[in-house]
Amino acid sequence: MGRGQNIDPNSLNQHGITKQELVDAGDISPKTFDMMRKAARVKGPSHGGLTWVFTFEDVAALIVKAECGSFTERGGFAAKAWRTLLAEQGIELEPTVQKRPAKQRNRQH
Repeated sequence: MGRGQNIDPNSLNQHGITKQELVDAGDISPKTFDMMRKAARVKGPSHGGLTWVFTFEDVAALIVKAECGSFTERGGFAAKAWRTLLAEQGIELEPTVQKRPAKQRNRQH
């Protein structure tokens, strides 16, 4: 078994959250999850690996990446769901800082 993988289903949630739980909670495909994971530079399984356990720090990094950049459309709901999973474990993250709206320019010539 690779790093982070577990065979014993009773010990899966002791040190983190599995890929399957994150994909299900975020209502995203494993492919989208892996794109976000790689963008967040979080180590994970090379293929499949739904029993791979991600640490709470890894999940926090995924949340930050899901809430910003090119993943805001697909990752917004997932980030909220993952925040809830962490809150259930007693881990509270700082709230998301909303982006300031772009300045409106008066383009009258």
